[in-house]
Amino acid sequence: MNLSPRLSLIIPKAGLRHFGETYLIWSSVGFIATLIADSLDHYAEAAYAAYYTAAVNDAVGYRFWVLLAAIALLLFCIGLPIIYLSNYWQCVRKVAQPLRRLTYTFFLVAFDEGALMIGILIANFVHTGDKTKLLASKSFLFSNIGLFAIISLVFLNSILWLLGEAIYNRNDGNISGIVEYLMTAPIKYTAPLYTVTSAGIIYWVVNQ
Repeated sequence: MNLSPRLSLIIPKAGLRHFGETYLIWSSVGFIATLIADSLDHYAEAAYAAYYTAAVNDAVGYRFWVLLAAIALLLFCIGLPIIYLSNYWQCVRKVAQPLRRLTYTFFLVAFDEGALMIGILIANFVHTGDKTKLLASKSFLFSNIGLFAIISLVFLNSILWLLGEAIYNRNDGNISGIVEYLMTAPIKYTAPLYTVTSAGIIYWVVNQ
């Protein structure tokens, strides 16, 4: 079985280039800001230095990232059947379009926040100042900021981009990628998949 054509079906219309550019921009912002804060840490007795060093801790808002992701995923679960019904009933389209745009917004903000955190964590991983590392580890999910933690976050954050860009394209407002694939696949396969996945997401959200 040739896997490449199947994988290409789930890539949103925005394309992998947009994905890479957005990731690079936000992670670079986090990376550079952390290095600047780390250099200011040498002047910690100055009020401005302590203020900007502490700002790194505020940026690594793992719980806020989880909140945005949870809202986006719940909206995604609600939106899929509405998108499907909008293909058959005109009145449902009036609800589907703004809901898709709202869902996309939450996915987009969550992805940007995650990419920012990744840049901060990479900076701490390759160039750690003791104070900056302590600040970041206090508010992040993992007690040790290691390569596995960073790779895990990159993977999870990439899923947010994949789903967000698939449910709404900012240029033409249409669906693409995995959402388009689900809407065109036989419902006898997608309905059980949707039920199990939605139940899993709801269970994860409730147990956070």
